Amino acid sequence: MKIQDLLGDAYKADMTLAEIETLLADKHLVDPSTLPKSVDKSVFDKTASELAATKKALKELQESSMTADERIQAELAKAAEAQKTYAKELSKLKAKEVFVSAGLSEADYSSILDSIVSEDETATLTLSKGMVNLIAAQKTATEKALRAELLKGTPKPGAGTPGVEAMTKEKFLSLASNEQEAYIKENPDWQTALK
Repeated sequence: MKIQDLLGDAYKADMTLAEIETLLADKHLVDPSTLPKSVDKSVFDKTASELAATKKALKELQESSMTADERIQAELAKAAEAQKTYAKELSKLKAKEVFVSAGLSEADYSSILDSIVSEDETATLTLSKGMVNLIAAQKTATEKALRAELLKGTPKPGAGTPGVEAMTKEKFLSLASNEQEAYIKENPDWQTALK
């Protein structure tokens, strides 16, 4: 449906968005009966707090009617759950330690950390060390490939000083005697260079 059809005779070609919104505010574009039913926020909050209070009262009633053995079992279950949580947190800290000691930042390992952490500390350490070794191997291979690529494009340096021609026997003999002496002082291996 076009805006011209919605506004009818009130439509003008150069209308601003504010004018269009004002004209549309009086129109009921959606049938309220088709919308899902909703609850007022205050009613929802009141119901939610009553539910929480009822659950708490039920739990207290269940705990008071428990036998001593049932209470012990409930406490043991809580302790076992806490132990699992702490074991997983310890494994997470150990994995972080492995990643940090390998020189990785939190941004580098945070996306994979939860997937390798488990309650079993040994398994977590094995996975984290394996990942660090994999990353290190990839880094080394990439560095070697990059170094080889850079060296492949680099020309080999020539012998002697750049921009200065190598001394030949003919050039040496054509020098004046004081220039020959200066060359000999500057080049102690002058005899092998001039052969």
